[in-house]
Amino acid sequence: MKTIEDRLKFVEDQLEIAQLRAHYCHLLDERRWDEFIDLFTSDGVFEGLEAVRGRDAIYAFFSERVPKLAEDFWHFCTNGTVDVNGDVATGRISMEYLSVTNGVSYVSAGHYDDVMRRVNGRWRFASRKITFYFLAPLSEGWAGRPFPGRALAPKVVQ
Repeated sequence: MKTIEDRLKFVEDQLEIAQLRAHYCHLLDERRWDEFIDLFTSDGVFEGLEAVRGRDAIYAFFSERVPKLAEDFWHFCTNGTVDVNGDVATGRISMEYLSVTNGVSYVSAGHYDDVMRRVNGRWRFASRKITFYFLAPLSEGWAGRPFPGRALAPKVVQ
């Protein structure tokens, strides 16, 4: 039987992980790269259109490549699940992504699969993998439109 302290620690971990995921969206959308990169472990991995490993590669990807893909973007995450096992947690969270590219509004949705690790008492992303279900111009709708390159394996950049 778990003690009240064990149960309280589990709830605290869940709340901190929820904050980590929320900060990810806010800092990314506000392009606050120096704070954003601190959300990842030093050997963290982000896997999306590309796979990048380590804070320097993650920083370069988000601060240089991502702004070239969209003039503006907004991330909305809901329905997060998390399984905490000591200093490692895994989970999935649903994502809606709105963006503007070349003056065209886009809508998309997908999910993140997360592995998080407690480092020096704080939760960080050890890996974050995004899977898009679709990406489509808002004016055309999204029905039947898979995300371009969804079936392609991302290239790992060190």
